[in-house]
Amino acid sequence: MFGFFKRKKDDEDPLSDLKTVSRWMQELPAGDIYSAQEQVVQSLIQFNHAGLAMSKERLQVLMHLDEHARDMQFSLCSQYLRNPRMSKVIESRLWTAIHAFYWEITRGYHAFLMDFVANPGGSKIQAAVPTITARAIRGFADIFKWRYFRYERVEEKLWLRLHNLYRISEFDGFQNNRFKLYPGDISPSSCTEEYVQALLLSPLGAGSLTPKQIEMVDHWLDNWSEHTTLDTSYNADCHYYLVDTSKGQGLRHIRDSSNEATFRYLATDKVLEHLRQIERALKSGAAPVTLGLGEEFRLPDGYDLLEYVANEWAPTSDSERRVSQRQPAQGRWEVLRDLPNICNRMRSEREVAGGQTTRLALSQEEILDIKLYGFVTERTKTAYQQRPQEFRDIPLERWPLYDRSDSGLGVLLKVDESEWVKVGKLLALRMDPGDAWHIAIIRRLTRVDSNQRKVGLQLLNSVAQLVQLKQEQAHELGYAVEDGNYGNAAPGLGLIFPELEHGNLIIVEPSRYAHGRVYKMMIQTSERYIRLESARDKGDGWLMATYATAE
Repeated sequence: MFGFFKRKKDDEDPLSDLKTVSRWMQELPAGDIYSAQEQVVQSLIQFNHAGLAMSKERLQVLMHLDEHARDMQFSLCSQYLRNPRMSKVIESRLWTAIHAFYWEITRGYHAFLMDFVANPGGSKIQAAVPTITARAIRGFADIFKWRYFRYERVEEKLWLRLHNLYRISEFDGFQNNRFKLYPGDISPSSCTEEYVQALLLSPLGAGSLTPKQIEMVDHWLDNWSEHTTLDTSYNADCHYYLVDTSKGQGLRHIRDSSNEATFRYLATDKVLEHLRQIERALKSGAAPVTLGLGEEFRLPDGYDLLEYVANEWAPTSDSERRVSQRQPAQGRWEVLRDLPNICNRMRSEREVAGGQTTRLALSQEEILDIKLYGFVTERTKTAYQQRPQEFRDIPLERWPLYDRSDSGLGVLLKVDESEWVKVGKLLALRMDPGDAWHIAIIRRLTRVDSNQRKVGLQLLNSVAQLVQLKQEQAHELGYAVEDGNYGNAAPGLGLIFPELEHGNLIIVEPSRYAHGRVYKMMIQTSERYIRLESARDKGDGWLMATYATAE
């Protein structure tokens, strides 16, 4: 699975005993965490393939390596999450290294536990079984989470292994024993808490959150164990979800009151009330850090994340919450991605339509040819040579429509042809080359199979209008502004939606936004002053805010 890592053949086994592994860990390159962790993973692969007896001594070696490699692992995880716009090559190498460590460590613990289950009376590791069971459950949860980062589905066999680990803790009666899984842990945990955390995170891995958002919610769950319970009997007043430990899947909504021995019922009413309390405290002025939301939590975007999480753990299902149902649809859409490309293409097409780039205005047939073929036909060859290079370089794709609703679209794409597709990406769409561009945001990614994934798009129900923005000194117009950068920025482009019902909205690059900042907004031959107000939404390279007339 991880061909990037090669097993050692000639070197001495660094995991032969506790003394050797301790000395070897101290000799790893301190200045190159990636290379050091790569060596750790290589040794773990060799350890797991050795075929030696599951002795107490070998378990001590595995646990020691796990404990002392955690800091390096967390550093790599932090590096991955801090750099969402890294190149695909770097992202793949870093993700593979992180996932491989979790995979091999968890695989090692799982092998020891299966050996113990097969021969409990003859095993010498019984005292360590609660600890390694809890670590293995957390390991599977980490594997699942990192697959969510890539919008991948978790295989049934992995869910079954996780469920089996929890059943082991139940059978031996230590599922609720609380202890620190690792010496560096801040607080104690238990098999049940680790299992519930993995279950609660599973609906959030459906493809609507970014890796940073998933990581943030996972951090919240580290401290919310007192707000959740896992029960063997059904209570209609508080149980909205169940997990069937005999099936290879995560949480699912309760549809009937049947009670099977393999069912475990999850109560989310207390955690939902806790989310409501957090939202009330934030609106009263409390700092997010004091509420356990972490230093990465930002307002006002954080309200949307809290609402999304609450909806995923609420009594109603996603299909029941959906305002308009999806209907099958066909057709192909022209697709532009990223705000600069969208704005430049719209500007160039406007110039072509107005004949601003040639001595004579182009005919309607030539305009359609330009939009449809991208300046590749003979009759537009002359015009093509006179077009700006930026217009020819703007990537244009065509996506097949799968289904649609009143507010969104669904398309199916091949995985290897859509590596750039991420939740939060801004797109411009149109069905016909003669149509106006509509703005959409990628809200959901779902892996259909190994070759395809479904992309869920939210459409803004208004045609976008291109505007030019020139920053003005707000104090000359009598307005206060929260930043002091006046008039130095070059004019930029943005998008407004004149026909949108819920107020004036504008999309700009994030660096151009500050609450109260004033711009001269130019729309072809007209101009007016606007003042930016609250931010409503943002994603990769774009921010949506409200604005008011500043005259």
